[in-house]
Amino acid sequence: MKKIKNNILYKNIMILLITGALSKIIGMISKIMYTRISGIEVIGLFTLISPCFMLFINLSMFSFPISISKICAEDKYKNEDLLKNSYFLSIIINIFLSIIILLTANKIVSLLHNNSLKICVISIILIIPFISINSIQRGFLNGKEDMLMPSITNIIEEIIKIILIIIVLPIAIKYNNIIAVTTLILFNVVTELCTVIILNKKIKNKYVNKNGKIKKYILKDMFKISYQTTSVRLISLIGFFLEPIILTNLLTKQGLDINYITKEYGIINSYILPLLSMPTFFIIAISQALLPNVTKLYANKNNKEFINKIVKLSILSLIIGIISITVILIFPDLFLRLIYNINYGKHYLYLIGPFFLILYIQPVLQVVMQASNKTKKMMYVSIISVSIKYMSLYLFCKNGFGINSLIYSIMIGISLNTFLLGYFVTKK
Repeated sequence: MKKIKNNILYKNIMILLITGALSKIIGMISKIMYTRISGIEVIGLFTLISPCFMLFINLSMFSFPISISKICAEDKYKNEDLLKNSYFLSIIINIFLSIIILLTANKIVSLLHNNSLKICVISIILIIPFISINSIQRGFLNGKEDMLMPSITNIIEEIIKIILIIIVLPIAIKYNNIIAVTTLILFNVVTELCTVIILNKKIKNKYVNKNGKIKKYILKDMFKISYQTTSVRLISLIGFFLEPIILTNLLTKQGLDINYITKEYGIINSYILPLLSMPTFFIIAISQALLPNVTKLYANKNNKEFINKIVKLSILSLIIGIISITVILIFPDLFLRLIYNINYGKHYLYLIGPFFLILYIQPVLQVVMQASNKTKKMMYVSIISVSIKYMSLYLFCKNGFGINSLIYSIMIGISLNTFLLGYFVTKK
């Protein structure tokens, strides 16, 4: 039995690694085409609105991929009931978020010093239902350790995105930059809808053959796990949401031009951080594959095997990180030119690159915390690290460090978050 479980685990890891690599390569092609077609102005605006976009998208997901995966792994409820209650909960969340977006759109764009972005903010309402359903389906299949189809849909989404970028984006840019940014956001409707259709067919054919029932205790269980995990993410997302607001307001008071701030912020968040974050995709993929497995090991008090798997994953994460960072820092011009067709931002890579080594083990530490039901402590870690990160951003901006204030605050945030997670994990 143990051998069979290990075979399933290793099979899922290989599926995630292979499909993840393909998805990342296709995604890189998509990124190359998007950056070259869009131009720095569209990218700057898109990056400015991205924190708001990511905040509402993650709230609409409500940590369903983790909570449903965990509940599925524990095999506590019928498939039909679990899915029915998940969809019901997502409808309530989507209605609530849509109202919040409509009420706050004007205030958000005024804080960003760009009222023309209002249409971009409101367009997020059209995406969140599909994101929620997609998250539920992925969480369900991950919990069943059926990773193939969700992984394939990642590749399909990237291919569809490339087609849309080639055909639709140039037309949108001809109108104006705001229409182009709104179009980029709405591409997600098409990609998410395709995934929802494919995964829904997979689930109905293999796991569900009747309608489920709304049950209060299932909703309560699901809400408890999702709420705790989302609270952890929400703290980081609120910080990320406030980041461009703090930066633009403080730096404009220091006399810096808003166009310069938008451009440099776009370079850091659209070019530099994604390039350094590429290896984390594979680490997160492996961690997701391990979550149902290590959850069972922890529940069954199989501590030796639990620790063994975590140690191996930590070592693998560090190896991936060391190789990736070394190659990027040796050939920064090559990567920036090859992927983005730009020759600026290299100094940001040298500043922040080494700190990403410790970032690469964060997904492993988070899996340990989630599997051992220590999500509440993750929330404390997030509150502390995010608070200090943005306090640092404020102080650096006030003391004349300019756009480098953002880089220094990111370094502090990464270091503190990893240290605190490591402390709780080793203590446990």
